[in-house]
Amino acid sequence: MSRFLVVLFLYSFSFQLKAQVWKFEVGSNLTRYGFTNAAGNNPDFLKPSAGYHIAVLKEDKLGKRLVYDVGVALNQYNAVGDVQNIPFSYQANFIGITGGVGPAFAIASGLILSAKVTTSVQGMYNGTQLLQNKYVDLSGDSQFSGLKSFVGYTLEITKKVNKQVALYTNFQHLDTNAFGKSSLNFIPSTITFGIKISQ
Repeated sequence: MSRFLVVLFLYSFSFQLKAQVWKFEVGSNLTRYGFTNAAGNNPDFLKPSAGYHIAVLKEDKLGKRLVYDVGVALNQYNAVGDVQNIPFSYQANFIGITGGVGPAFAIASGLILSAKVTTSVQGMYNGTQLLQNKYVDLSGDSQFSGLKSFVGYTLEITKKVNKQVALYTNFQHLDTNAFGKSSLNFIPSTITFGIKISQ
């Protein structure tokens, strides 16, 4: 399913490439589930687990130093844990719109460093919990279903290969910032590698 969506995004955007910069990136999310139970406590039985990150974004300038990007991203936010020696795991696949804005500076050896405030709105399109050898559908769980708003930052380093192509890597940290009793926060930290194409 995720491969099909990626191909579809790349195919649709390929007809829109003009005098702009397009970013194609893949990476890995390490997600912490910040769970608060009905008593207002924060149990620590949920541990971070890795999942994929894939995105297609458009990048442009807002001035000499200020840049922004906006696009579509697929993310997998996973967690594992155990309670009273009973293991379980969560696998949640999200799709949504993401974007960021911030300054970019030339540094040593032709590298460009950018630091962006990043926001994203995502919805789960598939999610399961594995508990005692049984899979539970998470689509009916209010803590997973519906749109989730993420806020955080992205640090990115870019190296130009030629006038049309650049390679980059970034680190991104986001948080859904849900508050109140019996709430679940998704807190992914993401390492990404990508390519920028200018046309």
